Amino acid sequence: MIRYGELALKSEYVRRQWEGSLIESIRRRIKGCNIWRERGRIWVDTEENTSSELKNIPGIHSFSLCERCELDELGESLLKFTGRSLMGERTFALRINRVGEHDFTSQDAARYLGAEIIKRFPDLSVDLSKPEKEIFIEIREKECYIFDEITKGMGGIPEGVEGKLICLLSGKTRKITSAIACWMMMRRGCEIIPFCYDEDSEMAIGAVEILKEFQPDIRLRVLDRDDRKGRVEDAIREYRALGIVCGSNLRIFSSEISVPIYQPLIGFDRLEIEKIAERMEISKIGEKIELFNTRIKLVSLISGGIDSPVATYLMMNRGADVIALHLDNRPFTDKRELEKSLKIVRYLENSCDRDIKTYIVLNGENLAAFKNNCRRKLQCLFCRRTMLRIAEKIAWKEGADGILTGESLGQVATQTLQNIYVTDRAIEMPVIRPLIGMDKIEIIDIARKIGTYDLSILPSSGCKIVPKKPATAAKLEEVLREEERIDLDSLIEGSVRNAYIL
Repeated sequence: MIRYGELALKSEYVRRQWEGSLIESIRRRIKGCNIWRERGRIWVDTEENTSSELKNIPGIHSFSLCERCELDELGESLLKFTGRSLMGERTFALRINRVGEHDFTSQDAARYLGAEIIKRFPDLSVDLSKPEKEIFIEIREKECYIFDEITKGMGGIPEGVEGKLICLLSGKTRKITSAIACWMMMRRGCEIIPFCYDEDSEMAIGAVEILKEFQPDIRLRVLDRDDRKGRVEDAIREYRALGIVCGSNLRIFSSEISVPIYQPLIGFDRLEIEKIAERMEISKIGEKIELFNTRIKLVSLISGGIDSPVATYLMMNRGADVIALHLDNRPFTDKRELEKSLKIVRYLENSCDRDIKTYIVLNGENLAAFKNNCRRKLQCLFCRRTMLRIAEKIAWKEGADGILTGESLGQVATQTLQNIYVTDRAIEMPVIRPLIGMDKIEIIDIARKIGTYDLSILPSSGCKIVPKKPATAAKLEEVLREEERIDLDSLIEGSVRNAYIL
């Protein structure tokens, strides 16, 4: 039984496509298996234990090896399973999940089956709070699945659904960090195309060997030493890559590259990177981990949501000096969104023991201009590009090094690889995205830990201008053409000029 996470939250069309991609990934790893799908689950029927393959497939949140039986055989099948599973245990709990119409509830089934187990094995007792062993039963219409373990998968979204990223493997001692950065982007739906220069080939081969566990057909390419920037741009065009991923500071021509540069480890310290390495089953880190230089000044786009406060906290915790920027989108939001954002900023000030200069920029007039003059499906992209333009002007004014956002790849329509490429082309300044390789549940866990979650979920109206079907793979040429319908420069200049500072 295979479970997925974020995939279940997508639209019916996207979910079906991504389920198909996940099934194809499984077929490539597990030959000769029978696969079928139901809402929220994918089933793999095979004679072999496939745990080692399944745990390395992007898009799988968790999985369990099950015993299958018919509903009218459940009692006897469960007793046989229990005899093996609970051997040597004293307490147990049954966890039952049902799908479909039945003339009993899950609680009814648990009470009846639990009593049957105790009748057969009188030395056992039920403990629902702290059992020594849990047995899970999934009842789906007339079929049942029994299991006692849930194995964590890679998480994320299926392999390759977002597109291709180039990984430039450079430096003699960055094998592990490069591999971890690639792994994080793999599980956010990216196919990784690794490159290296001649002098870095030994390190690069080691990194690629690690990554083969997660992308079996990965292959290393070697670039010539001469005209390094030109060679990278050639590779971007040849493979139609939509970005570059790196595991440490990319010192070469980063501001001149034509695609976004993703640094998924930029918000992590050494301990957190080692935890990811452990999850990847890299048993020992022999190299010195080179952390990103985060002694920088950033303009952080702060909303009242969950993600941007987490991104801001992580970078402040790593030493970055942050200036907050909130775009007030009224009348398309309400006052509560602004109030939430200001509460979050004040909370971050107290948590990090630092003052945060805060800009409030009125953005409603800009959104109205796009709504009234441009294609509706591109509305969110226009908004995002405008936000970056405003942030860049404030960053120049403040002497900042870049812009900070809370984007997580593939989470919403504006955060696909293609759409991030389109939004980034609006500005020249680098955009820092510390959450880009994280799953939503991981971001929520951090928000709870640092204390911003309860503020982020305070009620507000949300954005009322989001189109029903926003573009997920916009073309830059179309966006530029649509933006010519309005006097965007004047709108942005007015927004920045009328900003107020707290």
